[in-house]
Amino acid sequence: MPLLNLRDVADGTGTLLRPGTLLRSAQPHALSPADVDLLAGLLGGLPEGLRLVADLRGETERTDDDWTLLAERGVRIARLGTSGSPADLSALPPGIDLGDLYVLMLDHRTAWFASVVAEIADGLPALVHCAAGKDRTGLVVALVLDLAGVDHDTIVRDYAATGEHLPQIMTMLGLGSRVPASAEGGGSSEGDGSDKGGSSKGGSSGKGSFGKSGFGKGGFGKGGGSGTRAAPAHLAEATGSVSGLLDAPEAAMRTFLTALDARGGAERLLTAHGLTAGHVRRLRTALVG
Repeated sequence: MPLLNLRDVADGTGTLLRPGTLLRSAQPHALSPADVDLLAGLLGGLPEGLRLVADLRGETERTDDDWTLLAERGVRIARLGTSGSPADLSALPPGIDLGDLYVLMLDHRTAWFASVVAEIADGLPALVHCAAGKDRTGLVVALVLDLAGVDHDTIVRDYAATGEHLPQIMTMLGLGSRVPASAEGGGSSEGDGSDKGGSSKGGSSGKGSFGKSGFGKGGFGKGGGSGTRAAPAHLAEATGSVSGLLDAPEAAMRTFLTALDARGGAERLLTAHGLTAGHVRRLRTALVG
C-alpha cells in the first residue's frame, strides 16, 4: 500500500488506548481505489469509520487530489499546515540537534499545535500525516499521547518506529541517497548524539530564532506513481544544518518530552494557547474510554 509509515498509535500501548482511533502515516503516494478500501478496512470495526484526515503539510507540498478518493467517501480533509518559508532554517545555529529544533517548534508554534490537537479531538477516528510522518506528525502525536496519559518510553518508541520506514520514505521524497545508516539498519536507537543527531536530554540550547511561519518543511518532494521528484535545494541544505533531520533518533523525542514536562505538560501548555477542557475530555474519552 503506497501509504508509508502507516500505523495505529495504540500499537505498543498495551490496553491503554483504544485501537482504530488515531492513525499516523507519511503523505499519500498515488493511492488507488483498492488502497482506499484497505485504509477504510483498518477502521472497519468502528461504528463511524475514518472521519478526519489531518494533513500537516504546507501548501507547496500537497496537490488537490491527494485525498480525493477519501473525501468522496465523506471523510473530512483538514489542511492544517502553514506556509513555512525555507528561510526559517537559515536562522538556526549550524548543526543544531534535531531535539533542540523540536523544542524551538514547541515554543514558537504552540498555538498551531493546540489548533491541530483540537481538530483531532473533534474529528476522531482520524489519520494524521505530514510528508515523512516523522517530525510534525511525530510531535503532534507525542502531544496527543501525553494528553492521553501515555508514558514517555512508549511515546519515544512510537516516534522511533518511523526509523524502519525511512529508506522507503526518503526514496519517495527524492532523498534516497541521504538515508542515514541507522535507518538502513531497520530503526533508530538512542545514541550519544555525536553522529546520529541525538540530542542530550537537557532540552533546548536556546540559541537561534524561529520564524512565525514555522518549520521550513514546505518543500518535501511529492511522490507520484512509481517515481519521485527531486528534493528542493533548501531541504538538501537543511540536512546539513540540522543534525539528525533524516533520522528518527530516540534522543530527539526525549529532549522534546523533557522540555514539555518543564512547561507543565501538554494539557497545561496547550490549554493556555486555545485548546479547551472540552477538547481534552473528548480526546481522552475517544482514545482511552
